[in-house]
Amino acid sequence: MAGIKRTIAQSEGPISDSTHPSRKRRVDYSEADAQQAKTYNDLADEIPAVRLKAAGTLLKRLSANSSSQVTSIREALTRLVKGLCSGRKAARLGFSIALSEVLRLAFGLAYEHDAHDLRLGAITEQVVRLTEAESKAGGQEKREYLLGRRFAFQATLQSDVALINSLSDDDWQAFLAAIAHLAKQKAWLRSECGAMLNEYLESVDVNRLSGERVQLVVSVLREHQLLKTAEGLALWLSIADRWPEALPKDVWHKKDPLSSDELLQVKKIMQGSSADEVQEQATGKAAKGGTRQSQPSFAWTVILTHLYKRKEKAFRRFWEESVENGLFASASSAERKSLGLQIVCMAVATAPLAQLRHVLGRNILRTIINHRAEPGRTLFEAVKLPLDQVAARVKQEPAAAGQLLEALLAEGALDQSTKTKTIEAVVQNASVQALQEIVSTLTARILRPTAESDAQTESRRRAYADILLSMVRAHREPALLFTGDGSATPDCGLTTWVSQLLRALIECGYSSSVENATPAISEGNSSMFRARLMSCLSVLMDQAPGKAIKASSYVVDQLQATRERLQKPLNKQARETLKSAQKCRKQMMAQSDDVALLAYRLLFDLSIVPVYDEEADGIEALQDLIASFQARQEGSDSATMLVELLLSFVSKSSAVFRKLAERVFSTFASELTSESLQSLLDILQQKESLSGQQALFEQKDDAEAGSDEDDAEDDGDDLVDVDDMSDVELANGEVLDGSGADNSEEDSDASSDADSGAAEEDGEDEEAIFDRKLAAALGTTGMEEDSDEDGSEMDDEQMLALEPHLANIFKERKKDTGKKQENKDAKENIVNFKNRVLDLLNIYVKSQYGNTLAVDLVLPLTALVRTTSSKPTAEKAFAVLKQYFEACNKHKALPQPEDHEACFELLSELHLELKLGGSKLHGNACSRSSLFLSKMLVALDQDHYKRIASMYAELQSEWYMDAKSKVQGSVFTEWTSWSLATRKQQQQK
Repeated sequence: MAGIKRTIAQSEGPISDSTHPSRKRRVDYSEADAQQAKTYNDLADEIPAVRLKAAGTLLKRLSANSSSQVTSIREALTRLVKGLCSGRKAARLGFSIALSEVLRLAFGLAYEHDAHDLRLGAITEQVVRLTEAESKAGGQEKREYLLGRRFAFQATLQSDVALINSLSDDDWQAFLAAIAHLAKQKAWLRSECGAMLNEYLESVDVNRLSGERVQLVVSVLREHQLLKTAEGLALWLSIADRWPEALPKDVWHKKDPLSSDELLQVKKIMQGSSADEVQEQATGKAAKGGTRQSQPSFAWTVILTHLYKRKEKAFRRFWEESVENGLFASASSAERKSLGLQIVCMAVATAPLAQLRHVLGRNILRTIINHRAEPGRTLFEAVKLPLDQVAARVKQEPAAAGQLLEALLAEGALDQSTKTKTIEAVVQNASVQALQEIVSTLTARILRPTAESDAQTESRRRAYADILLSMVRAHREPALLFTGDGSATPDCGLTTWVSQLLRALIECGYSSSVENATPAISEGNSSMFRARLMSCLSVLMDQAPGKAIKASSYVVDQLQATRERLQKPLNKQARETLKSAQKCRKQMMAQSDDVALLAYRLLFDLSIVPVYDEEADGIEALQDLIASFQARQEGSDSATMLVELLLSFVSKSSAVFRKLAERVFSTFASELTSESLQSLLDILQQKESLSGQQALFEQKDDAEAGSDEDDAEDDGDDLVDVDDMSDVELANGEVLDGSGADNSEEDSDASSDADSGAAEEDGEDEEAIFDRKLAAALGTTGMEEDSDEDGSEMDDEQMLALEPHLANIFKERKKDTGKKQENKDAKENIVNFKNRVLDLLNIYVKSQYGNTLAVDLVLPLTALVRTTSSKPTAEKAFAVLKQYFEACNKHKALPQPEDHEACFELLSELHLELKLGGSKLHGNACSRSSLFLSKMLVALDQDHYKRIASMYAELQSEWYMDAKSKVQGSVFTEWTSWSLATRKQQQQK
């Protein structure tokens, strides 16, 4: 270094002794040196554009013809090779790019201008020498040098030195030998070097690289015992595709390592065994353990790619031997299975559809399920990777859903076992053709679940039915459900997969002998399948009536076809009722397809299903519907009867019936009469208690009612809101009932009610009553806690005499508790029923806002806001009022009733409702309702304002004089604001 400084100093001329040493160094460091340092520094920059620009700058400087060009290239090569040994930033990326281009320039000078020290042999020796770590270097430093050599060899290949005709075989062979020597130093380097050679051979022009050069590659690999490794196997397959003549005949059977004769040896190689170990196993000698791998070799990608091009049988044979029964064998270690999971991910992502079904074999799925069962398992997170890859593959290629789901269901309900949503993701992204394949697969699995116990059979069939339901829910688009996408069955108007799905649920839910079902479908599963069928219909009912009728008609037709094979034959009354219903259906089909008639047909179809389900009131409801239709045909008023039927529908636990009732109601809203509308309002006015429920369903507390008690209780149960209940609960067709007492118990309950009522009047609660009775029986009434022992002791005879009294007291307490629960259930039933009615009324006011009958809703809805014990119900009632008022304002169409006095009476009743007080919401409802009526009356006749103003004035006067008035002051503020706004509008006109 000192000599270099002296040379530079002499070239700059004499330097004065008075010059400070630091100033000498700044003069010695020229601008060219600074530029060169910046160039090498930029080669390690993390921004690719900066690295490329620096490589271009360096190459431009070295390409300039000069007497020192060769020297500059030598210096650059040395610096670049050393730079590759650095792990800082992106040094290897930038320096390798620059090195490959500088080598291309160097080899051009070497073989065209006889610069022998720049030929491949000399460069190889230089690279090995510069990347040799010192003996005292640490492990990480040695790793950096080995990686530097690997990148230097890759840069050499990328310089296309192998394409130079004047390149000697000795130099090429020496270079390949250096790569082979590097590959044998570490297992991970073997994969790196193999990938480097394979990448070059696949990218080079087959017409430019001679077969002799490729043959030397095979010879060197064979000489260094690398040919029968995973990397050598991959290189062999790559060469076989492009230079088959370069391969020797005595290595693999028929020069094909993937043939069935070589399968066992290839399996051992792919599991990580070296060539020596394979040979030792072949000769019967003790073999060493395979090399541990954390990531799969690139060879797997090459081998799988070649297998994809072959017949399905070849892929399946290799996959089962090497992966399924190799890496995922029961005795395999967690490390080996982890490697296998990565290979499975690779195959799931790349395998063509024909081979995709074989990728997820039984051993693989068992490994996934077992390790995903508990968070503490070794491969808990690793086994989720192939499941995520399955979801990604289907999202990218929806046609693959059928193949993958067939494999995923081989071990039962995968999502339940793994606590994932893999099946759900597959179903959501499946194509129409794949959906048809999935239905076929699930149907076969339902018939033959291949379970180990009856309980597992039940569970798997339920899980498969849930998947069928999720398919319908995930694909609601009309084009996927009904004809028009090219994959439909024209006879029913449904796409093939939908018709097959519905038919499977009907067969499993209703048929007494399902063909090929092993074991036979249990009664519990049949009920579950019927529930899933209704849930599917609920989704299909969301479509337009013209499309929804296709689904309901198909279900009814299939039930008709199954009549002779029903699990429980229909009785005579049911058969006759169904026969009459079929006649009505034929009459409707023969008439025009107007919307109202389609709604009637939907109502008929969905009323027929409960008859097959043997619901208690199914036959009666269908008979009422038949009578309603016949009355409609004759021109009679059938609206009231139809509303009663719709109310029975909305009271059911099934969502499909409620949706159907709402759809039909919207169709017939314009035909409602005052009487039919009143039947809805009567429900809103019922008490939210047991007595209200009894009054609603006309339950009588007399001897005659005892025989019908169970039916009455069932009707009450139908009112339970089960929107949040599972389909399994719906499948049982039951809602828990707290009642069940006989007539004598009713009498006791009545006396208990009387006692409770008296107790409440006296200010006693239930606990106080119990304590009082107990104290009276024990004779301790009025005794103080500090009383002496003589006053509290009893002998055995006294205790025995007291026992019947105590038993009676506790019996009465138990009855009171049961009565309390019964009241609670009744309250929930009535509240839920009111909510359903409010849903119907909301539909009514949206379309019939201009109908004078809608005015009759104002007072009952306002009163409901006050009387209901449920805040959500009060808010829903107010929302209906708000919807009504906003619809009138939006369409600028106020009702125009002829009886003005009736409207004033209604306004007066609203003011009385205001005086009763209530919540802030109730006051707001009363105020807005009063203003709505005022606006309507003033629109009819402007002189009505005086009378309305006097009514408000009288109300305000009472409010002002009565300090305890429950009327909210905001009522008068809103009235005044409306009056001012209305007057201003009139002046502007």
